Amino acid sequence: PAPKGFANPYELTFGTVCGICTGIFVKKGLKAAAFILGGLFVVLQYFNSLSWLRVDWGSAENRFKQTFYTTTVDGQSRPPTIQSFFTWMFNFVMADFQPRASFLAGLLLGLRVG
Repeated sequence: PAPKGFANPYELTFGTVCGICTGIFVKKGLKAAAFILGGLFVVLQYFNSLSWLRVDWGSAENRFKQTFYTTTVDGQSRPPTIQSFFTWMFNFVMADFQPRASFLAGLLLGLRVG
């Protein structure tokens, strides 16, 4: 009998399709989030210029730092980076998913295409 290959076409195809779909979803979601946050910022600035409300940007900055900054072993606070975001995202979407290599290739393709 002929030896079987170790590559399973089903897993490769499934991982690639899931990766492409996830990449498109993430890219469209990030665009939508940027649109909404940008619009919210413009509306807040407009209301601030009319003196309808006052935005405490210092408090917003402190809340952002508490939520997203990390503290190193020596006690220094480090801001988030694009690399840390992608590392977190890859770890999140690829947890307990076996065809990781094809998924990662499909994810990058989906981010490019989407």
